[in-house]
Amino acid sequence: MAFLPSGVVTLLSDLGLDDASVGILKGAMMSRFAQVRIVDICHSVPQKDVLWATYALAGCYRDFPPGTVHCAIVGPGRGAATNVLVVSRAGHLFVAPNNGCLSKIVSDSDAHVRSLDIHRVPVAPIRRAYHTRDVVASVGALLASGKLGFEDVGDIDEEPYRIGSLDLLLSDGQAEGVVLGADRFGNVFASINASDLPSHDLDFVVEIDGQEIPIVPGIHDAEPGKPAAMFNYSGMLQIVERDGRADERLHATRGTKVRVSWK
Repeated sequence: MAFLPSGVVTLLSDLGLDDASVGILKGAMMSRFAQVRIVDICHSVPQKDVLWATYALAGCYRDFPPGTVHCAIVGPGRGAATNVLVVSRAGHLFVAPNNGCLSKIVSDSDAHVRSLDIHRVPVAPIRRAYHTRDVVASVGALLASGKLGFEDVGDIDEEPYRIGSLDLLLSDGQAEGVVLGADRFGNVFASINASDLPSHDLDFVVEIDGQEIPIVPGIHDAEPGKPAAMFNYSGMLQIVERDGRADERLHATRGTKVRVSWK
């Protein structure tokens, strides 16, 4: 699907809201495209947590209409102004440092990846203190305005950096992933998506660290005080506990093995 700019730009970052960083980012966008419509996805990504960012971005971008530009600024590597990717996928564009935060996006066979050539794109001035923030913001706004085309940003990149731990282990009758982390409610998120699995008509069994967890349609279908698994709005496997914290109940931390099996 070709990209037709809608004027919408989303922002995902680990910058937080305690200082002016996000405001500076938005100001840089508006300086290039005054009519830009900016949507904040999240600015509370754990600091430098590229793994969390890649799943957050891949999980939410389809909720936006085609023609949206998605900008991600999550370290490490966010200071490398000359190492930025622009990716086209399913009618959306993505702009982010080449540090792995687009790993899930570039893994799709329909994704087209280009490495930003800073000498071709009118992003100056770039402040020494901000580098990639200025670059990503400027490029995102220019793409959203239609003043800059995807083909004009730079050469095709055949080998963008990808996070190796994203590889899902699939075998006959099961998929094995890992815990990515938990949110502030104690809900645990795993690196297994509904799209990785066969038809939902099958009876799935979820195991985390050897403990079997029942699958329910939603959290209100879970038995209070006991962990249950579900596929959330973005299709990600999520383990919850109604009226409790699943992460504490299961002692689940990043890297804990999670398995989904079926017959």
